[in-house]
Amino acid sequence: MATLDELGTALVNADKAGDVNAARALAGEITRMRQLAPPAAPAAPAAVEAAPSYDAMGMPTGAEAAAPVQAGMSYGDQMSRVGSALDKGVRLAANGATFGLADKFAGGMDALTGRAPTYDAGVRAQRAETQAVRDANPVAAGAAEAAGGLLTGTGLVKSGVTLAGRGVGMLPRVLGYGVEGGAYGAVHGAGNTYSDRIKDYIEAAKNGGTTGALIGGGLPLVGNAAGGLYRTGAAFLGPRVEGASRGASAMLRAAAQADEAGLRALPGMGPEAMLVDAGPAMLGLGQGAGTGTGAGRTALVDALKTRDNGTGHRLATALDTNLGPAPIPSRIEAGLSGDRAYAGLDYQPLLQNARPTNTRALADQLDDIAIVERGGAQRAAAQVRDMLDGQPLRNAAPGARPPLSDDPAVLLNTREAIDGMLTTEADPNTIRVLTQTRQAVDEELARSVPGIKAVDAQLAESHRQSAALQRGTQVLDGGKTAIRPVELADEVTQGALPQGEMIGPSAAPVRLRQGARAEVDRLVGTNVNDLNALEKKIGTPQDWNSQKLETIFGEEPVANVAKALMDNRRFRQSYQDIVQNSQTAQRVEAAAAMRGSEGGNVPHDVTLTGIGLKALNMVAKAISGASNARTKDEIGNILASQGPAAQRVARALLESARQTGENSRAINRVLSSPYWISATGPGAGRRSTQ
Repeated sequence: MATLDELGTALVNADKAGDVNAARALAGEITRMRQLAPPAAPAAPAAVEAAPSYDAMGMPTGAEAAAPVQAGMSYGDQMSRVGSALDKGVRLAANGATFGLADKFAGGMDALTGRAPTYDAGVRAQRAETQAVRDANPVAAGAAEAAGGLLTGTGLVKSGVTLAGRGVGMLPRVLGYGVEGGAYGAVHGAGNTYSDRIKDYIEAAKNGGTTGALIGGGLPLVGNAAGGLYRTGAAFLGPRVEGASRGASAMLRAAAQADEAGLRALPGMGPEAMLVDAGPAMLGLGQGAGTGTGAGRTALVDALKTRDNGTGHRLATALDTNLGPAPIPSRIEAGLSGDRAYAGLDYQPLLQNARPTNTRALADQLDDIAIVERGGAQRAAAQVRDMLDGQPLRNAAPGARPPLSDDPAVLLNTREAIDGMLTTEADPNTIRVLTQTRQAVDEELARSVPGIKAVDAQLAESHRQSAALQRGTQVLDGGKTAIRPVELADEVTQGALPQGEMIGPSAAPVRLRQGARAEVDRLVGTNVNDLNALEKKIGTPQDWNSQKLETIFGEEPVANVAKALMDNRRFRQSYQDIVQNSQTAQRVEAAAAMRGSEGGNVPHDVTLTGIGLKALNMVAKAISGASNARTKDEIGNILASQGPAAQRVARALLESARQTGENSRAINRVLSSPYWISATGPGAGRRSTQ
């Protein structure tokens, strides 16, 4: 058998001849023989001499003890072996950290210091020794190289030199990880190659890049799958839900994982909220339980029916709480009309003490208009002109032809007649003539009847309130005549300003609010069985109607009403899906998933909990043993709970879902960490050169 010296000479000769394979084999044999070489012969043990024995206080005991025997391996030999192992680990870690360039650097240093005749010889000798270490202990060598690659990759990632993890969604992450893995694999492949041909480097980079891309792109998938499998196992192996068997508990926990956000929102839906309102997963369980024939189905269906019957009352309560009680517009208008009639009596004492009126200038003006104008304007001017005629009773004007009335009561009645004509007139020119005429009449009344403008202002305010009440009932109208939110805001602002001799703000905005509140009440009363249409009409955020209601009632009250509409629409949807059989296919599928006699009870296609629930059914088949009827009854009874009972179950399910989610995400983060890309890069590059 050749000695170590002979093998060393053969290694040098093989290197000079350029025989890489022979040099690699010789280096491996040298390393193996060094590891198997027996330790140096231990020194002869010192003569054992009797030594006096002492007690703990240092006093001689009179007995004798043998001197200790020296160790067989010296401390220097022990540290030499430890140093050799560390040297090998550092060699491989350095190659992993430098993308395979450490051997080339070491070979170059050997050439500079004279330990190798040429750079080529130095590199080949270093690569041969590195390969010998790999061959002697491939697992430890791979771990050392991975550690070196991880060290470099960690530094690059912390410096922001990374593409992994920047995308949102699985596909961008897979692509980012794949590109980065391919880059690491390509660099390691080229770095671990030593050849005179550029083609070899390109081929090694291509092979390393392919392997690295596959490894990197697979990391997010592996992490996601592992997290999903953990969620699956946790759903079945977690603690039982109160009042449920292990199989039913597994189904409820799996559904809670899918509907976690909905379960957290249940307290905000009020005491009537049920677990089936949390989302599609819980609703799927309710649909399955609704196909049973036992007490669980009865409890669930009765609870849903009772709740649905109270929809109108809940909405009315929400409206009264947030928008105030609903008035009846006809009664309000009757009161305003009565107020106007009572206020009209205030004209009589004013007229009795009034001065005679003088309408000569107005009469002449109307005569001229009747001559010039045509059509409705001409007829209106002539009609009002005739109203001014009459016997002068208070201040006769001889020679006036025709005689004009000087009674203020006649002129007041003329103004009221003009107001009546304006309410039915559509022609703009006629409206212009009547408006100008009324203004002239009003000015003459103010001159001849002191105090009349105060009564006018009181009646005008009443008319403004009536108009605002009517306007309020129209603010939610659609079509081309729909009022815009900004226009309504302007009307509300202007409506509060006093007019004429009124002191203080007008009550028109209050009447507008009452009209709008009455209209909301009408819409709810006529659409309580079509909550979708009702929500679109008054409860859709950013919609014109919603914005207009916020202008009238305030942002928070309207948001509360919209929330009540949304919650009750969800309640109605749960009722229809479970009781009225509006989704037969899903109900049948959910019921099939509950067939305990056939095994698993987790509806993986209904609950949408992701990867692994189908496998969980296979486990449940062997463990749960729950019957179909029993499972439906248990789930039906639990889903039928409301108020504190439902909240208690929801909290337990949420706590389980929270722990499961945190652990699942932690597993996903660890297994899909971008640091693994750099750790696997050396292996991907090295395989490309083999």
